[in-house]
Amino acid sequence: MEARRLSWSDVLGLALTLAEEARSDAPQAVVAVLRGGIYPALVVASRLGVERLYTVEFRKYSDDKPPQELSKKPMLIGEEVPRLNGERVIVVDDVARTGSTLKAAKELLESKGAGQVKTAVLVLRSRTVAYAPDYYAIFMKDCPLFPWDEQG
Repeated sequence: MEARRLSWSDVLGLALTLAEEARSDAPQAVVAVLRGGIYPALVVASRLGVERLYTVEFRKYSDDKPPQELSKKPMLIGEEVPRLNGERVIVVDDVARTGSTLKAAKELLESKGAGQVKTAVLVLRSRTVAYAPDYYAIFMKDCPLFPWDEQG
């Protein structure tokens, strides 16, 4: 499968789309899935005026393009999320292929006491994901090549 290059301008536009989609949920916290989710999460949090931004990191795929599967289930590498007391939270990542990382993040946040947990990605790569995000900005079968993926 070929890679499709997305510019910073593309990413900004897609992230703003996610923010507008999620506006009616009135999230009280935004959780970025590291690493690729940090950029769109910053845009979503800023656009919606959400001051609480946290991170989680899972590893399932390599950083190669196209990515190689490293394990069947996402492995939690680290997280910086405090106890959530029924807050409405949105999890933001760059891409979803199977949705398993989003599902793992949602379960983690629920275990920390989150109320409503919604999920959002810039790019959805399959219409038959095991766990579909609540919001996605664009569908593409090609492997997205984000600006932060480029070397040099």
